[in-house]
Amino acid sequence: MIDNGTRRVVLVDQGEGRFEPRDVKLGARGDEYTAVTEGVKEGERVVTSAAFLLDSEANLKAALGALTGGSDTAKVTHSAVGTLDEVDAKTGALLITHEPVESLKWPRMTMEFVPANESLAKKLAPGAAIRFDFVERKPGEWVVTKLEPRK
Repeated sequence: MIDNGTRRVVLVDQGEGRFEPRDVKLGARGDEYTAVTEGVKEGERVVTSAAFLLDSEANLKAALGALTGGSDTAKVTHSAVGTLDEVDAKTGALLITHEPVESLKWPRMTMEFVPANESLAKKLAPGAAIRFDFVERKPGEWVVTKLEPRK
């Protein structure tokens, strides 16, 4: 599954080397599995791994645009630096103290973010200095789409 913070997309095998991107809605999550409640039908073959990496929202938009002949819904991406204070073990939520975010006219503050996918913070420990990108998925829900150590 590809999750850029605003869309969750899977690639459905259409045969003969063709794939169709599909928006999906998710249900319950376990340690290794996530229920897909809408977007694919039982028995359809879905890509579960790929030999490519989409490392930014721009690359994701370009890739999905190439597959669909269109483009992803435009969302404003904001960038910030700060400190990863905590990763909630149950929900995966990220508690981040960030410096002022000019694009939103936000002051320095500590707030909770949702990771676009659970692997974003895997290699970072609480207290790590970070640089991150985020979008507003829906009003008041801020989703981290890129997270990396700050050097």
